[in-house]
Amino acid sequence: MPYRLTWEPQGVYRQYYGDVTIAQRRESFDVICADSRFDDLRYAITDYLAVDNYEVTRASTAEIAALHVGPLLTNPRVIIAAVAVRPDIVTAIRNFIDHGFTTNPYRIFPILDDARRWTDSVSEAQA
Repeated sequence: MPYRLTWEPQGVYRQYYGDVTIAQRRESFDVICADSRFDDLRYAITDYLAVDNYEVTRASTAEIAALHVGPLLTNPRVIIAAVAVRPDIVTAIRNFIDHGFTTNPYRIFPILDDARRWTDSVSEAQA
């Protein structure tokens, strides 16, 4: 399994590493959304910096984006941060956002500390 989930007091930190397939990305999404802690989440941070190979297609990006509709209606307070610098991954994330299936704040950062500062500031503002 090329991902690790760390549940934090107000969020979840997901780190992808190694070779990441579409099926594994979908699996990690399903695990997060099925967890009893999902309803209390205020943020989700996904870290892509340790990815070696990243399987992606436009169709899979659209599908995963559409799958976010239900969970984000259930918990509309979740904000999403990605930590990524690789052009292929950044492009996939921008395509995800461009589908418009969610209006939740979603930002891309080059380093984890920036993502954490943003999630902390937005979470505090929502409190």
